[in-house]
Amino acid sequence: MKSCHVKMKNTIPLCHLHCKGCFCINNAERSPECSTYCMDDTTLQQFIRRKIDTDEASDVVFTWHDGESMPGRRHFFERVIELQQQYAQSKNIINIFQTNGILLDDNWCEFFKENQFMICISVDSDVSLHDNVRETISGKSTNYQIESTARLLRKYDIEFSTLTVVSAVNSQYPLRIYHYLKSLGSRHMQFIPLLKPLVQGGVDERSLGPAALGIFLKTIFYTWVRLDIGTIKIPIFEHVFAAWCGLSVPTCVYASYDDSALALKISDDNYHCDRFVNSKYYMSDSNQTIATTMQQNSTNQKVALSKPTLLEPCASCKVEFACHGGCAKDRIVLSQYGVPQLNYFCESYQAFFTYVEPYMLMMRALWEHNYAPSDIRQYLT
Repeated sequence: MKSCHVKMKNTIPLCHLHCKGCFCINNAERSPECSTYCMDDTTLQQFIRRKIDTDEASDVVFTWHDGESMPGRRHFFERVIELQQQYAQSKNIINIFQTNGILLDDNWCEFFKENQFMICISVDSDVSLHDNVRETISGKSTNYQIESTARLLRKYDIEFSTLTVVSAVNSQYPLRIYHYLKSLGSRHMQFIPLLKPLVQGGVDERSLGPAALGIFLKTIFYTWVRLDIGTIKIPIFEHVFAAWCGLSVPTCVYASYDDSALALKISDDNYHCDRFVNSKYYMSDSNQTIATTMQQNSTNQKVALSKPTLLEPCASCKVEFACHGGCAKDRIVLSQYGVPQLNYFCESYQAFFTYVEPYMLMMRALWEHNYAPSDIRQYLT
């Protein structure tokens, strides 16, 4: 069953934080079209109805990236719930709310709990490292606000996950970050590598080194597979297992053309991905129906266009089946033709996917014999 993953995004220039690793701020600075803010009720109705109609899966997932402008926005999400119930048919509607969490309060938590929202909060490290990357626009500290938010979510028994941007700074403390996220109560951890190319060449000093991501992931995997497999979800680890078993992968970054994602700005502008909210990857505006755009995306036409054909070094790589060249935005290394076509994190992917191969083979064997892959823990010392 095909499912078109759509993320509704508010405009990041409205955010009350100024995170040094935020790729959306850079998008807005480079592309004026990213700074508009508008969504009327007609557009909202069309989006929700078409999203449900075109999604072939029984579970229809809506991801809302709207936390930065939360004050006064509850009425918008009350309308969202009303429209979803109106158009749901027999499908199960799942709402994911991605936010920095700073403005969450009891009223919001009551609403989220009542309507079974899943929350994703952005947190990059513990207190001593956190201010290096996340602060308010006025420069005020966000030290303990994330921990307060996590306590509030636990108070209301709201399921939440964490999204961590891995930079040159926090990548040096993989286990410290992992255990900190566990202490917050996160049972679903997503790690996004920071890579910010500079116009004049090279990358920003906060970006990861080509090998740093692999070291970070290997270190966490070693602990996770021995202690927490089966209880803590980490998308890239789930992806690796899916790749080794020949299953559809849950992570679009490492997908071929069979999985897709779509970012829909609140102004009804459409982009292939929230990493590519700029004119180069602009798909349609309000003059083109959402239905047409989403149908094109669900048949992966836009994915095929955005993920160029792999070069021979990638095609012949033994881990190509697991990474498929990685995210298109990270292909900034010059090929033999002098064109940026190779993935910046290639060294990391080769190291990580090679490292986990023995574990994946064992987990696949367990799965093929109707055992839980997490049973691997009892064979590890």
